[in-house]
Amino acid sequence: MPSPLLLVENQITYQQATQVDYSAILTMAEPFYPDSPSANASTGFLNKRFTEPMLASMNESLGLLIAQKDGGQVIGFLGLSPFTTQSPSPVVNAMLKVLNTLSYHGQRIEQLSPFVFGPICVAAEAKGLGVFKNLYRAMWQFLPASTYNVGLAFIDKNNQHSLDAHIKGLGAEIIGEFSVHQSLFWIIAYSRVK
Repeated sequence: MPSPLLLVENQITYQQATQVDYSAILTMAEPFYPDSPSANASTGFLNKRFTEPMLASMNESLGLLIAQKDGGQVIGFLGLSPFTTQSPSPVVNAMLKVLNTLSYHGQRIEQLSPFVFGPICVAAEAKGLGVFKNLYRAMWQFLPASTYNVGLAFIDKNNQHSLDAHIKGLGAEIIGEFSVHQSLFWIIAYSRVK
């Protein structure tokens, strides 16, 4: 059963993914892995290769949003996870440990109704159509304001394209940094616009 539409813009629909969408998400993500033959790190990249069970777990824990063209082609996705004290991902776990020591707008992170967002990925053919910003607009519609108000994410320090998109495009702020296995990451945050 299709999930309810969160947003429709320029003949692109934004909604929560269903199991039927997972293979299309994986296909769309393939060019964004550093080991892909068509990878171009200057346009952003994904740090971890996803599987259908991983997508299902993310979708069931909080949500996995997609952007679809009129014909049903997936051209973007955004993952959402609840804020917890630990994660099976070593990178997320390292970020969570650092978050325990940080504040955002003068408050400790856990007091801000936080959640973790990412990954986000937009197909090359969808660049310039507003998909990146609209996935985030759909995210705020999807998440209840009474429960989720500050989004947190990590960005690989080699992924300047992603950092620029979040800072310049969405107004996110860098609030910290951490390292895992000699890789360096920024922690970014941004809050729901009241």
